[in-house]
Amino acid sequence: METDFIRKRKKPADYGRYKRWALALSALAGLLVVLTGLVWGLATIFPQRFSSLSSGFTRAKNLVAFTILGTQPQFYYLDIEKNGKVYRLTPRDYFEVTYKDEFIITGVTSDDLRGKAITVDVDGTGRRNDFQVLMKGVEFVDRVMKQGRRADAEPVGGDYRIHVRYLEREIGTIPLKVTIMPQDWLRYAQGSHSERQQIDYLKRAIATNPGDTGIRKVLAGIYYRLGMIREAVEEYQTILKLKPDDAAALKELARCYQSQKNYEQAVGVYRRLLIIQPNDPTVYASLGLTYAAMGAWSKAVAAYQQALQINPEDGNVHFKLGQIYEATNKKQEAIAEYQIALNKNPAGDEIVLALANANLKAGKQDEAIKWYKEMLKRQPRNAMAYANMGLAYGNKGVPAQEMEQYRKALNLHPKDPVIQFNLAAALEKSGKTQQAATHYRKVLEINPDDADAAMRLADMEMKNKNYDQAIKFYEKALPKSKNKASVYANLGFAYGEIKVYKTSAEKYEKALKAGSRDPQIYYNLALTYTKLGKRKEATAYYEKYAATHPNENVLNNLAESYMREKRYNDAIRVSKKLLSSTKKKAAPYATLGRAYGAKGDVDKAIEMYRLSLRYDAEDDAVYSGLGEAYEKKGLPQEALNAYQKAYELNPESTRAARRIPALKIKIMQNEHRADS
Repeated sequence: METDFIRKRKKPADYGRYKRWALALSALAGLLVVLTGLVWGLATIFPQRFSSLSSGFTRAKNLVAFTILGTQPQFYYLDIEKNGKVYRLTPRDYFEVTYKDEFIITGVTSDDLRGKAITVDVDGTGRRNDFQVLMKGVEFVDRVMKQGRRADAEPVGGDYRIHVRYLEREIGTIPLKVTIMPQDWLRYAQGSHSERQQIDYLKRAIATNPGDTGIRKVLAGIYYRLGMIREAVEEYQTILKLKPDDAAALKELARCYQSQKNYEQAVGVYRRLLIIQPNDPTVYASLGLTYAAMGAWSKAVAAYQQALQINPEDGNVHFKLGQIYEATNKKQEAIAEYQIALNKNPAGDEIVLALANANLKAGKQDEAIKWYKEMLKRQPRNAMAYANMGLAYGNKGVPAQEMEQYRKALNLHPKDPVIQFNLAAALEKSGKTQQAATHYRKVLEINPDDADAAMRLADMEMKNKNYDQAIKFYEKALPKSKNKASVYANLGFAYGEIKVYKTSAEKYEKALKAGSRDPQIYYNLALTYTKLGKRKEATAYYEKYAATHPNENVLNNLAESYMREKRYNDAIRVSKKLLSSTKKKAAPYATLGRAYGAKGDVDKAIEMYRLSLRYDAEDDAVYSGLGEAYEKKGLPQEALNAYQKAYELNPESTRAARRIPALKIKIMQNEHRADS
């Protein structure tokens, strides 16, 4: 028989323990409810006094919830040590860092009292856990700057935060404010190798702090180095608006104006600077340098002298003053200042060289040689010292030493055209023309446009009557010649000698257009145009030459030109002028005979021919002209006698040979008519 019954459940062994825990939790929960109500009521009545109590109660409640109920723990604050000082930051705060800060997160407060599952991650470090890791603010600043952000636009925290996590789940964050200071951009600028990038960084620094004159000076200096003078001037002017008495900025602004050759503005700045620093010798020295650049020599001297009154020991100012004296041809004063400068600065090689050069210009050859030798002790390979010492020996009339020094200079600098030219000139002066020509040609190899060397070679070739070579060098020298008229005249002569008369005439004409006043060119042109058959041009130049040089030769030629042009009265005038200075000459009378004969004045022609024969009885042309005149006068026998004399003197005289038989027949006919 089955009996239905209810089987009694067996209680577990630890049932009592669970029961005790449940009762405890129930009691605790009830207590929390009562406390919550009490705190809430008190906080309502006394809010300020009971806020901390409320916070503590909230934390206790959260702790119980986390510990007993297993909820997510709450994050309350971080302890961060920065530059030796500890900061406690809640999620309502932010943490600020600059490039000079160092910090370490030393503590995390949350419901997880043991904190083994808590991690702290700071954005940008690349680490999973930054708890108790020393970090540097400069690393965060550099990251922000590389992103190109402007510091004045950076929000609190930006994109950087401190993340607090429990078992990889975020339970709170604190914003990280990365503050970029002007010094950061300056630091970046100093670390950059690109000056253009430095400018960009410095502009950003100035945008952060427009009143920072130090950064502006750095930026202005970079502008100056890059040749961006206008931008540099603008920066210095801005600095002076901020600090009108900034002496350093005034000096740099003046230097900018000098580089732009705005000397008047530079002087104005230096004058302004002297109000601030009236006893600063460097300002007076800079003022002297500016006046020198302007060519205001007396003002430059006064400024340098003022600088030396304040500081007479400044050898550099003595040297600069010496240069002014030398530029104004005050050689003795220059030498004296250079000597003082050398006493103040015995190691100044440039002063020794200046002393040597000044003595050379002053004609003190021995002193110059002494200082050039001193220079060569200091700088044994100074080619210019050897070359200038050669000049000094040349001025002394010691050609052997002169050429030796030039050769030493050329051993050091064989491609120096000036030294080559000076050696060539010394050789030419010593009569060694072949060697001289060799060095003149070397000058042209080094510098094909050297007109002086080309001219020397051309003159040499002209003397040697190598006219083709002379023409080549004159043509080479012509474009850069200072005296083009002389070169054109020489070319005219050379072309004439090789019978290229047309080009010869062109060169002579160019010589006159270039300003030549040499009357010989008129004469040479007249001869050249005569050979070209241009009678009018020839006559015109004979007239110009005769106007200043009425010598026998040119007057004879002029008379002949007039005869060719059938200007008989002019031929008579010029011939009579010639006779007024020299009556015992046959040629003027012969020309007069021809002129009168051409005009039909037979008696005058006969008279002039006879006078011509009185001084030259051997001129067949005169006898022939006399015969023609006798014919026209109707004196055949006298004509025959004259023609016969002409033929006797010159059997090649075709006129005489032709007229003699004709006159004999005519005389016989006349005699026959007389007899009949």
